[in-house]
Amino acid sequence: MGEIDEAELLSAGQRGAVLDGVADGGKRIVQAAVLRRCCHELKDQIDARGLRLTNAVVTGGLDLTGLVVPFPLRFDGCEFDTAPVVEGAQLFDLALTGSPRLPGLLGNGLRVRRDLDLSRSHIAGAHWTSASTSKRAAVWLCESEIGGRLLCLDTFLDGQGDRALQADRIRVGGAVRLLNEFHSRGEIRLIGARISGTLDLSGAQIDAPGGPALNLEDAVLEGSMFLIESSAERRLEIRGGVAMGSVRIAGRLLVRNATIDSPADAPRFSTRGRPGTVGAAIDASGLSAGGEVILAEQCEVSGRIDMSISAVSNVSVGAGCVLRAPGRTALDLTNSEVRADLWLDPDAVVEGTIRLAGAVIHGTLALRGQLSQPERRSVVGATALTVDGDVALEGLRTDGGRVNFRGATLGSLAADGARLHNPGGYSVSLNQARVKGSVRLVDGFTSTGLVVLNRSVIEGRLELSRGSFTCPGPGYHNVHGHAIEAISANVRGGMYLGWQTVSPSVDFTEASTTFLADDPATWPPSFTIAGLTYGRFERPQGAPPKPIWDQAARCAWLSRQTQFDSGPYEQAARVFRQHGYASEAEQILMAERRHARRVDQADAAWPRRAAAALYAAIGYGYRPLRVLWALAVLLLLVTGSLELPAGQATLRATNGSGSVYSTSGLLVGPGPASGGPARLDSCGDGEVRCFSPVLYAIDTVVPLISLDQRSTWYPDPHVSGGRLMLWWLNLATLLGWVLSSIFVLSLTRLSRST
Repeated sequence: MGEIDEAELLSAGQRGAVLDGVADGGKRIVQAAVLRRCCHELKDQIDARGLRLTNAVVTGGLDLTGLVVPFPLRFDGCEFDTAPVVEGAQLFDLALTGSPRLPGLLGNGLRVRRDLDLSRSHIAGAHWTSASTSKRAAVWLCESEIGGRLLCLDTFLDGQGDRALQADRIRVGGAVRLLNEFHSRGEIRLIGARISGTLDLSGAQIDAPGGPALNLEDAVLEGSMFLIESSAERRLEIRGGVAMGSVRIAGRLLVRNATIDSPADAPRFSTRGRPGTVGAAIDASGLSAGGEVILAEQCEVSGRIDMSISAVSNVSVGAGCVLRAPGRTALDLTNSEVRADLWLDPDAVVEGTIRLAGAVIHGTLALRGQLSQPERRSVVGATALTVDGDVALEGLRTDGGRVNFRGATLGSLAADGARLHNPGGYSVSLNQARVKGSVRLVDGFTSTGLVVLNRSVIEGRLELSRGSFTCPGPGYHNVHGHAIEAISANVRGGMYLGWQTVSPSVDFTEASTTFLADDPATWPPSFTIAGLTYGRFERPQGAPPKPIWDQAARCAWLSRQTQFDSGPYEQAARVFRQHGYASEAEQILMAERRHARRVDQADAAWPRRAAAALYAAIGYGYRPLRVLWALAVLLLLVTGSLELPAGQATLRATNGSGSVYSTSGLLVGPGPASGGPARLDSCGDGEVRCFSPVLYAIDTVVPLISLDQRSTWYPDPHVSGGRLMLWWLNLATLLGWVLSSIFVLSLTRLSRST
């Protein structure tokens, strides 16, 4: 078995034939110098089909540095003693396929007119070049240009502890295909690459535990990027993470049936990233994608997916996908722009936090999966998020963290059937958020924790129908232990508060809305509604028929305030009166005074309690007719006491001459008649005003009315019963003044209320 000499090789090249090096069951040897001579001095004699050599052993160093080779070079099944050197060479086509022993390839600055094919080869080596002073690599293709495709189908690359492939700033006119049984031990580095076709890693396996396993920072892909399976048995596996900072993809990024892993303690591998990307499985900060970013089927990503400051068309995490970053950020879209939708499938699982702070989503935000084990208390951190479309949280399940939309601007929010569990803090927060549509926490929605709506503006409706809101008790982030807190919230489309259960309390202080659709009996045992304003009452959605304008139910509702406040009573009375229920409004206002009396008079002295009882007896000023009845009774009592002979016997009158008269006639007078018997005359022969019990009672009881009865007739304290009559009449005068004043004040209050 002899060597392949120059004549034999040249003969095959002139005919464009394939030269098979197999002889006597072994591989024949060809000297690298012979190959170089055919590519240099004898290149004009080679057919356009090129040199095609199979199953040979190339000995010596094949050095084609700087050569211009106008024909294809194809080595199939050949072995090499040393790594071929093609730096700065200009080749028509280069194929090193099926090589069982290829110590590497040094091709910095290489120009290949068509394809560079390394398929099915076993490449193992670690070489230094001037392109890097820190790491070695098995294959070097920095600043190279490939007019066609870069093919590595079923290729095995081993960087022997360093990089497997370093191709910084490579330009590829076609696709880059590292697929099927492709396996790399070491980093695949394509920083700043320009790829006119797709980047396809179907079924690839890349192991670089120190990270990154695949480095594409600043690359430009005019096609799509596929990180998918090659068959049902061959998943894509990347151990060590993917660096894609500032990558531009004209098409879509598809990750399907892939396992991407970056150890949590891995050092950060991006020279431009933020400290937060330590341990990132996919570092794609600044990514620009013209198409969709899709994680589909059985994807398993362990570590952070960083897509902050990105601009993409659509982002979706499909059924069966698992994103694992417990206690850290799982998916980061901070300050990113999504031109269409962001979608999390109901069967997707995220362990860690989804960060959307400052992001802009022009379509729909749909989060319907299972979220748990957050970083810093938020399973969804979406402060200052802007969503032009709807926020769909139907069926979302969370555990141990809050869904935080603080300061966000949303089209609408629907969380039908969602189950949010965060007993120690907020379950969902819309603090200072603006919602252009409605907020629906309905139909099986369950919150364990605090729902925060403080200072939010909801231009549609707030719907809590058939929802369940509970809080186990006060905590560090919920000191009052409320289930719902809507302080200063502004709901312009009305509140539907037909919740199924709510416990232990809610706070709607200073909230405002157009109408309140609720059942007063279903409110929690205690609540705060000071400053709550609304325009009318409505029946809750799906509630059984009940009277809407039931003042008794409203009074019972208002009496259960955590702390008495008169404002809610007055607000309810105002609404009743505005809709034609004046009598019911007065009942509510009287209930307010009764409540205030219970609060204020608990430790009051008896005079104050007596005055309060009198005030209550006359309906707290809202029943002035009761005062008139009291005045009438007082008049009857005074009149009756003056009709009695014993009462009249105490009365005296004196004229200008000093004569003293009783109701029966003259008692003491000047002249001879003073000692004679008195005549029965209540007018004193016209010397004094005639006595009338009725007029005397009116003159005594009713103030500001003078009938000259009381000024003429007075009780004589020196006669039997006179002192008692004097006290009785003075008391009647005092009571008359009090009752009359209350009557006038009641009329004034009623007129002002009307």
